[in-house]
Amino acid sequence: MLTCNMCGETDVHVHVEGAGRWHCCEAARDSPTPYQVAVCQTCGHVFGTWANDMTRLYTEEEYVTCDSDLGQYDSYVQFVLAGLPHRRRQPRVLEIGFNRGALLKRFYDLGFDCHGIEPGPRNVEAARAKMPNATLDVGLFDTDWVEKFGAEHFDVVMLTSVLEHLPNARDVLSAARRCLRPQGRLFLVVPDLCFYTPAFQTPAGPREWYGCSQLLFFYRNVFLCYAQHINHFSTPSLIRYLDALGLRTTQTANIANVWASATPHEPVDSSFDYPDLVQFHTKMMDHYERMLDDMRQGMLDKLANRTLVCYGAGREFHHFRDVFAPLGVEVAAVADDSLLEADVAGVPCIRPQEIARHKPDICVATSFEFEDGIAAKARSILPDSVEVLTLTQLICEHELTMPRFLEWQHQPVLALAGA
Repeated sequence: MLTCNMCGETDVHVHVEGAGRWHCCEAARDSPTPYQVAVCQTCGHVFGTWANDMTRLYTEEEYVTCDSDLGQYDSYVQFVLAGLPHRRRQPRVLEIGFNRGALLKRFYDLGFDCHGIEPGPRNVEAARAKMPNATLDVGLFDTDWVEKFGAEHFDVVMLTSVLEHLPNARDVLSAARRCLRPQGRLFLVVPDLCFYTPAFQTPAGPREWYGCSQLLFFYRNVFLCYAQHINHFSTPSLIRYLDALGLRTTQTANIANVWASATPHEPVDSSFDYPDLVQFHTKMMDHYERMLDDMRQGMLDKLANRTLVCYGAGREFHHFRDVFAPLGVEVAAVADDSLLEADVAGVPCIRPQEIARHKPDICVATSFEFEDGIAAKARSILPDSVEVLTLTQLICEHELTMPRFLEWQHQPVLALAGA
């Protein structure tokens, strides 16, 4: 029986079923795991359920999201500083799930009293090297950890791209509220469910800013088959859930992700009975199902009954195989410059110079990070009769329109400098 991990009710409707992968690191080569994505019919929460609780892998493998400073941190730091009602001489900040400390280091350099908790031991070791005077612990954030400091200890608590990973999101938010001083602020960043489709994403050009493209949203988020993402929030649902748990939202922004700040207050509604959110998220998921069918069919028409080779044997190739192999799209071979593996997902792995001998009709560059360069190299070694596409081009060939009920969600609520 499925149970909503936000309100605890069992009246849920499954919208998507399939198999996805868990990726804690680039080297992960696990088999697809059965999953379901459901909408709670009481509170409207959209959540994924998996055959096994795999959150233990956060401590067994290093989940590295970023090991360097990023340009978007400038805007996020501004967002945090602007959201503080006043600045103590040395504000005390806690980041839950700080990874390797790239963001927390910004506040460390500003003179904040920095604390953090992170499940990956090697991540913590790397962060300590950058911030020797910070208090950084290995482990999972819970009420027991809060007791070490006592209630109302922190001026700032940050969960940046963390809440979507947690099966106990409600408990974590409640514990985070207890950590905060009465005038403190909780700052959240979560992927925005309303931006999960290629139709709502930015063009491929600025994809480095967002860290993803239409391609990645198609494979991981619209299919909702990214095992680490358990919770899926929209701006209205996040605001409502925070309110119910005693965290009044003070500021939000939509920049592909939902950015939100909140301050402790008395819970407004602890019942989590939100029929309007149920209707909104159900309508959204119905739209996604129809859109996925259209995209899948369009791509199938492009690839079926053609001799197909791929260039790029990394993570995106595995996503490609997961989606299209069950639909009967066979790959003759996958080329890889490093030739690290004899075969990948049951497909022969060859050197790029050997692609032509398979006499392909079409070659798809299945490595997002370097797809433009890989496609150019493929064109240089293949005859003009062979069509060469990147995965992003393959996705973007199919025009999709934004449904009217989501248009309001597309505009930023708050304009941020540098965003």
